[in-house]
Amino acid sequence: MNATNLNYERFNQLLTQIKLEVEQLKKKNQSLIEENEELKSELEKNRKKSADVFSVIDDSDRIALRQQVDGLIAKIDQHLED
Repeated sequence: MNATNLNYERFNQLLTQIKLEVEQLKKKNQSLIEENEELKSELEKNRKKSADVFSVIDDSDRIALRQQVDGLIAKIDQHLED
């Protein structure tokens, strides 16, 4: 075989390898897109759940919780000032 044929054969081998790698990357990309959509859906569900947790707390519990948090903040502030 002459040099031109060897170069042509090597070129075809490399081209085939590149095509295979591109196909693998396309499949991986599609898989990641699907996984991303699933995670987005799960995140949205979790956000709704967390919003629901606060909506089930009645006003008196919410006020009590706020007072506890305010008290803790005041203690921290006092500790930092000392």
